Amino acid sequence: MTTHALPVPDLMLSEMTDGWFRSAAFLWMKANHDTLAQALGKKRISWERVCDWFAQLGLTDRSGKTPTQRNARETWYTVRKVVAREKAAQEATRLETLRLEAERESEKAAIQAEIRQRREAKALEKAALRDKMEQVGRDVARRVQAQTETQTIAGVTDHEQPASSDVASQENVPQEQVRVRIGEVARVVRMRTQAPRYGRDRDIPLPPPYVGPRPAGMPEDLPLEALMPLDAPGLDDKGMYDFKQLPGMPRRSFYDNERQWLVDCMAMIKAIPPAERPPALKAMGPWLATRLGPSYRG
Repeated sequence: MTTHALPVPDLMLSEMTDGWFRSAAFLWMKANHDTLAQALGKKRISWERVCDWFAQLGLTDRSGKTPTQRNARETWYTVRKVVAREKAAQEATRLETLRLEAERESEKAAIQAEIRQRREAKALEKAALRDKMEQVGRDVARRVQAQTETQTIAGVTDHEQPASSDVASQENVPQEQVRVRIGEVARVVRMRTQAPRYGRDRDIPLPPPYVGPRPAGMPEDLPLEALMPLDAPGLDDKGMYDFKQLPGMPRRSFYDNERQWLVDCMAMIKAIPPAERPPALKAMGPWLATRLGPSYRG
């Protein structure tokens, strides 16, 4: 048998954990501490009889001799101190473990509370944005309805006035010569509406409403809500002209069809004399022509 394969004696392990040079009597007392302490309690111990038992059991002191009464008493005193110290260390370790577990649980609860608060805040933000979008939609619908009613009334008035003037001019004409216009139906313009928005576009708020008169060249069926407000920046993040959101021009987000947007923008630009066009529209005109292609005959 090689030396490195020799087994480690249990007594050696016990001595290594308790410290070297512990006597056999010490190790025996320590191993049976709880039993001895419970049995002896506060009773007076006969160390003479204890030494006799040590001799019968072969328990010796560090010099290999049977312990004396004094040595046995001091050994028992030392054993009690060592055991008390070890139990105190074990209790401290247990309490530290409990403290660490409590800290982990507290941190876990704090993280969960923070996550819950973030989710609630996000839900509230989405709800507020949804309410705002719905309110904007209602406002837009009311404006469209008001514009439609106004234009309908204006169309009816334009068609009725000539007939009224004709009748007024013919008041003195004999009844059989008066020609009554019948069957004329007022022309109603059906205004376009905001194109449906999908995905992330639904969360982007619509721009503020356009305030001002209808610009020249604006298609009659295009509502004012399709125009960008006059105070819109009209520039992108790089400081370049943002043709899709120029002040007073149709915004691209209103349209479902890009070509229709290009045509409407071109019509409004052409309605402005070239000398009066601002730099943004002068730059936008050629860009629109390129996008529309040679097939455009506007």
